[in-house]
Amino acid sequence: MKDQEAKGRQITGDSKTSGQTVRPQAQAIAAEKAHRGTSLKNLPDEQTIRQLFEDYLRMYSSRDDRLTAKFSEDFSGFTGGGDFLVKDKEEWVAITRQDFAQIKDPIRIELKDLAIQSLADTIAVATGFFNIHLPIKDEILSRQIARLVLIFRKEAAGWKICHSSISIPYDLVGAGEIYPIKELTERNASLERLADERTLQLSSANDKLEKVNEELGRQMAQYKLLAEALRTSEELYRSIIHASPDDITITDSEGHILLVSPVAMQLFGAAGEGDFKGRTVLDFIVPEDRARAISQIALKREGKVTGPAEYCGQRIDGSTFHIEVNSEFIRDREGSPTGMVVVVRDITGRKYAENEQAELKRRLAEHAGELERLNALLREQAFEDSLTGLANRRQFTVTLEREVRRARRKNGEISLLIADVDFFKRYNDTFGHQQGDECLQKVAQVLKATFRRPGELPARYGGEEFAVILPNCGPDLGKTLAERLRSAMEEAGLVHPSSDVAPCITLSIGVASGRVSADVTPDVLTRTADNALYLSKAEGRNRVTADTVGNQD
Repeated sequence: MKDQEAKGRQITGDSKTSGQTVRPQAQAIAAEKAHRGTSLKNLPDEQTIRQLFEDYLRMYSSRDDRLTAKFSEDFSGFTGGGDFLVKDKEEWVAITRQDFAQIKDPIRIELKDLAIQSLADTIAVATGFFNIHLPIKDEILSRQIARLVLIFRKEAAGWKICHSSISIPYDLVGAGEIYPIKELTERNASLERLADERTLQLSSANDKLEKVNEELGRQMAQYKLLAEALRTSEELYRSIIHASPDDITITDSEGHILLVSPVAMQLFGAAGEGDFKGRTVLDFIVPEDRARAISQIALKREGKVTGPAEYCGQRIDGSTFHIEVNSEFIRDREGSPTGMVVVVRDITGRKYAENEQAELKRRLAEHAGELERLNALLREQAFEDSLTGLANRRQFTVTLEREVRRARRKNGEISLLIADVDFFKRYNDTFGHQQGDECLQKVAQVLKATFRRPGELPARYGGEEFAVILPNCGPDLGKTLAERLRSAMEEAGLVHPSSDVAPCITLSIGVASGRVSADVTPDVLTRTADNALYLSKAEGRNRVTADTVGNQD
């Protein structure tokens, strides 16, 4: 496949170590093709291998223990959430049964892509990309791509699986787990509890608000009845005053109190009507609110319509409380003021409810802010590689699609780099996985230091592979930047005694560049860069190989 795609394209590469141009080895490739052609008739057919792969998925998804009989006695593999290599069948069978014990109910596998390779008459490889849907509520893992490689070998007992490697971004997997069920369950439960709390608080606030609105509606209805009665006849004043749940006070045109309702005794703590004689309505309002009350009276005297006003009332003993006051002048036939009707209501309870509602809204806003912070944290975790701090594969995919669309609209250029750490498995075998992780972190630091232009996105592509998206970057600049990265990694001097190309950590890099036309897609860019990387590794590693896509001006 790579030979066919490379054929007919100009692929160049260079290395500081050799200083030579990388060219396809045409004669060697032709000889290999001729040799393979003579043995194709003995290779297993694709339908057989596809059926073996589908049987594996069916038994695995249905949690069928008969799957354990499909593994070869000579077996190797690794799990998606593990950091160890399995080297015998019995250990893999135990892991498979642990998987089935953790998730007992059937799971659903959504196959995205499948590649079949027949390598010999008894050897075949199946590579599948798919989504795993667990039988629980899950908005994280089901959106991730799982990658599975199965190697089948035809033995005396028939076709057996001699190797299984699965790559699943399950960084939340805990000890003793195959899938991160505990973490997912705890997150879902936490979010559900938070949602229940917010719902309860909002429901309580709405109930209180409805009660306040009902009370206000009742009060307005009462005011309408009182106003209608006053307009009907002044003779009904006293009966209305005695019937009203609010204080109704009658004054002269200057505000001196002439008559109060029985409710006034309770509101203002008076022993009798005598406590009001000779006093004005302003005497029962705190001094700091009196100027505002005088302004309201002046407006009404001029015939202007004003609504109710809120003041701080003052009782006979000097204590205070919240009141709402409605007032209107009584006028003679000529329209001159002869007196005033003042309606006073105790709104202390309502003010308390309003304050309580405001406090509840404030607390809800705080909780909403905290929820937004947690959501932002989840979004950040979903787009960042936890080991290196670089963009993860998901953010890389989203960003590459966006930049390709933007470049296509503007007829612009784009470059994509894919780099692989040379002989990294040997490094891990020599120093261990912990130092291997530290090595990947240092590689990420070199990437961050090399690519700082706005829009450039270095990302962890998978394992020891890294990728860099370079918007507005043509072939020449793309190749130059890739060589700058290769040199910077070599100059970092990270000791690698097991490398065949240098005594330090080095990178093999593939570059795909070009002007984005309709036929240039993210897949085309990725495939081209990956093919170039393959040639860099085939030609000796620690070098850059570049290729172009689309029509070049």
